[in-house]
Amino acid sequence: MLLTEEALAYMYQDGRPNGFDFGGVEVGGTFFYEFTRPEEPDFSLRISEDEETAIVRYHGQTMRLHDRTAPNGSLLGWHISAGFGGLVSGYGMPFWVDMTGDGQPDLLYLQGGGGTGFHTDWCVAYDMATMTEIPIVEPWEEMASSISVEPVEWKDGNILCRVTDSDEQVYSGFQLANEETWRECAYVPGKSGYTTIEILAETAELQVTMLFGLEGPHIYGVYMGELKATMAYDAEENAIVLSGPITVSMFSNGEA
Repeated sequence: MLLTEEALAYMYQDGRPNGFDFGGVEVGGTFFYEFTRPEEPDFSLRISEDEETAIVRYHGQTMRLHDRTAPNGSLLGWHISAGFGGLVSGYGMPFWVDMTGDGQPDLLYLQGGGGTGFHTDWCVAYDMATMTEIPIVEPWEEMASSISVEPVEWKDGNILCRVTDSDEQVYSGFQLANEETWRECAYVPGKSGYTTIEILAETAELQVTMLFGLEGPHIYGVYMGELKATMAYDAEENAIVLSGPITVSMFSNGEA
């Protein structure tokens, strides 16, 4: 058994995961997890057992996927399916989508995870026609800067806030806070602790969602609303970038 029963159940909850078969192979005495596609017999994505190395083989060519580092400089692993257990969980799975519109599906790898009140997704994309990486311009800073949040008053355990988007549309939201410290709370227009990415294969888009709220004393993992947008491939930029408007949705009680 390559993964835990719970992880395998998650991977195969909708049948074959995204059209891939999952297994393992030993190469030169080294074990690799392996994703293959029955309709693409010359394709394989192999991930080392320590999850530090990912290698793609396709049409006789080999490409090592770039190493990824966390903000603190540590190497990020190529996690597979799910890291279940305790308060923190994660997942990583490949997708086969024609992002560039050239008729050749491209390889995307979506990974994410988190715990109570926090979550983050990342996604990488590779052009299978040229065996090169397609840059993805992360949208979080632009999304966060598309709104302003003004605390108005504290009432019954919550801060009443006024949210204004870039089109000057105004929304009302609530966020839990202590009465003693609510005036110290403020909106910081940066990447939040909760961001998700969904791959829309039919439209060759990424749907991105970022929760937002106030920062202040004793506030952690509590959000009042979400920002949502889509991303798509832009041929002029040769990158996957924001492609649609940023929309605002408010949670009725200020909690995710």
